[in-house]
Amino acid sequence: MPEKMVWWGEGRIDTIDKYSDETLQLMRAAGCKMIFFGAETGNDAILKQMNKGGLQSADQIRAFAARMARFDIIPEYSFVLGTPAATRELVMKQIDDDIRFIREIKSINPKTEIIIYVYSPVPTEGSEMYNNVLASGFRFPEKLEEWISPEWTGFDLRKNPLTPWLTPEMVNKIKDFEVVLNGYYPTVADVRLNNVKRKLLRTLAGVRYKTGLYQKPYELKALQILWKYRQPEIEGF
Repeated sequence: MPEKMVWWGEGRIDTIDKYSDETLQLMRAAGCKMIFFGAETGNDAILKQMNKGGLQSADQIRAFAARMARFDIIPEYSFVLGTPAATRELVMKQIDDDIRFIREIKSINPKTEIIIYVYSPVPTEGSEMYNNVLASGFRFPEKLEEWISPEWTGFDLRKNPLTPWLTPEMVNKIKDFEVVLNGYYPTVADVRLNNVKRKLLRTLAGVRYKTGLYQKPYELKALQILWKYRQPEIEGF
């Protein structure tokens, strides 16, 4: 605390939620501005499949976002959209449900930072999700040279999933929503955006966000490219 540092950390929702109010107040007084959490999804069944080793649930994700607002600590939630399902219709439904859940989190605590990833399988042998991934026809690289190829580098950043159950329509829906969301709620991590730029982004994205018309947000993409909009999941704080 005497150093007067401003800092960002990482944690688990089901762990930090056990901290007392006094501890959270002390963390904020000691300069804690933001904490990164893997929220992953608002679907309890998928959370169970992911086997995160804790007791995280959609209700806890909601309540924790509201609780953090009381202490002026920004919860940075990452979500993973596009997990496998029995049919493509179910995959699309899961994507739509998580988009609605993310919007709900923003309505509960608008300061919540949202990072969106496209699901990339993790080779955890024996897990239910790993077996589902293999059953879909997906295969992991078998040689080191394959893992460091450009296509698998993109896979590791969760931007180029290479998964057989995701259609271009699904990937576009995820990415278009992300663009609109980042326009309506510009990240605080981008210190280069001044108030005028933030207001313009929010105004242009407002109609799309409020009506749910996320498709082909070219005007927002153009501004984000022009202003070199910072993506926290790639560039950091």
